[in-house]
Amino acid sequence: MSLKRYLAGFYLLIASVLLSGCIFSSESQQAREVADKFWQAVLAEDMDTAKNLTTWESAQYLQFLTSKSVAAKRFETGEIKVDGTTAEVATVLHSGEKGDMTIPLRTVLVRNKDVWQVDVQKTMGSMVSGAMGAVVDQLNMFMENGLQDLDKALSDSVQELNKSLKQGVDQLKQELTVPPVAPPPPAAPPANGQAI
Repeated sequence: MSLKRYLAGFYLLIASVLLSGCIFSSESQQAREVADKFWQAVLAEDMDTAKNLTTWESAQYLQFLTSKSVAAKRFETGEIKVDGTTAEVATVLHSGEKGDMTIPLRTVLVRNKDVWQVDVQKTMGSMVSGAMGAVVDQLNMFMENGLQDLDKALSDSVQELNKSLKQGVDQLKQELTVPPVAPPPPAAPPANGQAI
């Protein structure tokens, strides 16, 4: 009889673990879907849909996420972390003319009743730090490319200077190897011996 109890307890434990895994997976999937719908709405400038996906307290910050100010061409969502009633979805916005500048951020969501909603204020806070990181990366790349260009320009200038110096030395050698022209003989004094 005790073996049956242990087996029943074991099966109950396995079922609860599987059920909690499904619930957790479902929660994270729901949070990701809300984050995806939110960013699709923002990039499509559909602020009514975006507003329906945000918390009431943070809806006023949507005005700062218009497509013109974000200027993102597309987005990607990645890893998700759910901690009770909050979730963070790793998000990357691709902006710039060619979509080559990446802005990493965290889309922060809060669970209200039975739905996930985006906390725009916290999401923007993570965007600012992500954008600063992206700007610093772009600046570093620009500086690196600029230094390479500067190194090339300096190298070219040094080569030109070296060439000019070599030509000057060669010309000086030629002038030194040519025998000097003898100075004209002094003029003969006048025959009567008077000085002029």
